[in-house]
Order: sequence, then structure tokens, then C-alpha cells
Amino acid sequence: MHPETVDDLVRLITASSHAGRCVKVVGAGHSFNDIAATSGLLLCLDRLSGLTDVDYDAGLVTVLAGTTIAELNVSLAAAGLALENLGDIDRQSIAGAISTGTHGSGANFGGLATQVVR
Repeated sequence: MHPETVDDLVRLITASSHAGRCVKVVGAGHSFNDIAATSGLLLCLDRLSGLTDVDYDAGLVTVLAGTTIAELNVSLAAAGLALENLGDIDRQSIAGAISTGTHGSGANFGGLATQVVR
């Protein structure tokens, strides 16, 4: 399933929970294994994508989970911003990259997850 709004996502998860079905979320499908395989509901968040808010004073942006790192980089550049550290592959969704520990390089920089407030 490809929910197009957060309300769609909530509805799908709620219905699966009531039916006793497990829910798995797949990002951009970059993994080379079957980690996303499920007999339950498989959600792809690719339609929940984009930069939705920029708070220059706080130095924070809000981005939807299905946004790829490539898309995020373009949106951040257009806003005069950038991520502090990046890996060498930018095709992952931001939620997938954060949840799997994607990191860049350099001993003085944290991985993507260290740049997340919530």
C-alpha cells in the first residue's frame, strides 16, 4: 500500500491492528535482503514525501518519512541549507536511512539519526 496522506497511514495501521495483522514499512527498497518481507500489511511511504517546514531561527526542517535523501538534498539546497553529514548513497528514504543507521564519514560527525530532533 502507498498511503498518500498521514490520515491514510493512520487508517491503514489502525485497520491492520484491529485485524491482528502485522505492519511492515519499506523505504526506498535499497536493502539487498528480504527484511521487508511480510505476510501482513506492507506500507511504502514514497508518496509521503517532501520538505514541509523550514524554521531558520531554530535551524530545523520538517520532512515527511518517504522523502529520499536525494530529494531532501535538493529541497535543503533550495532553502540555503544542507545536512551536516551524508553517506555515499542518496536513494534511501530518510526514515529508512535513519532507522538502519546510515552514516557518512568522519570521526567528528554523527550519522543521520544524530541530526533528528523528532
